[in-house]
Amino acid sequence: MVKVGYLVPVTIVKALPNYDSYLTLIAGTELLALLPKKYSNRIFKIGDATLAAIFQMEGNRITLSQKSPQYIRKLMELIFAPLLREGKIQVKRSAMVSGCKFAKVAIETLNGSDPVKQCLPYLKAAKQYTDDTITLVKYSGDIKEYIVNALLPAPPEMVRKVIHFRSSKEADVYVDSAYVGLFLGKGGANVASAAKLTGVAINIKHSVFDSVNF
Repeated sequence: MVKVGYLVPVTIVKALPNYDSYLTLIAGTELLALLPKKYSNRIFKIGDATLAAIFQMEGNRITLSQKSPQYIRKLMELIFAPLLREGKIQVKRSAMVSGCKFAKVAIETLNGSDPVKQCLPYLKAAKQYTDDTITLVKYSGDIKEYIVNALLPAPPEMVRKVIHFRSSKEADVYVDSAYVGLFLGKGGANVASAAKLTGVAINIKHSVFDSVNF
């Protein structure tokens, strides 16, 4: 289906230097679409086949992306299809920060087993379609637990306390002082991606607490 947010298989038809884009043909249709190089995740040659998400549709002009949360989410739904069909997991949300080479994907268990462990054997298949590092995050209905999980790969055991302000959709996360930089990430990218994944503005603070308390 050709619809914004959907994943489509495409073939590279030609490079368009004036547009700094690739012209692609959407498989199974006669529709042409632009894949801007700034939205592509690698260098392609004419005839290469790949996947991309429909990023924008304006009249007859279709723009694709391989660097959007929608692309990552749909890609995960594709590679985790066996687990989805069996009702074992659900892909809840994905998040990316512009200019960074990683994405986070929240996975919810539907069968009581650890959703990340169930998905990991399938994750290597994503390397065919993206060079970004994908971190799988265990979704939780407990917002404090979910926030801690979303801050991976920073170590959860270094979180000392989480204070969630429901009305303002903010949270103060107190962490071991030696790990503040790891929780923030380069240029604040780790905490920014966690905020996008959870929908909560996250403030990383030096711990003044002696023990872990969510």
